[in-house]
Amino acid sequence: MPLEYWIFLWKVVLIGGVALFTVLAVVVTIGGALDIRRLFKTLREEHARATAEDVAQKEQ
Repeated sequence: MPLEYWIFLWKVVLIGGVALFTVLAVVVTIGGALDIRRLFKTLREEHARATAEDVAQKEQ
């Protein structure tokens, strides 16, 4: 096979790998950001619930 074929093949492999990495990095970043938002929302709700329970116990 001619050398030009191998050069083309490895360019395609390299560009494809970089493109796949870029797509996966974006997907993981977005998913992670959504998970962190959900984590903080849950923490806020748990804190509010625990605070309300503490107030109710002190009133008794």
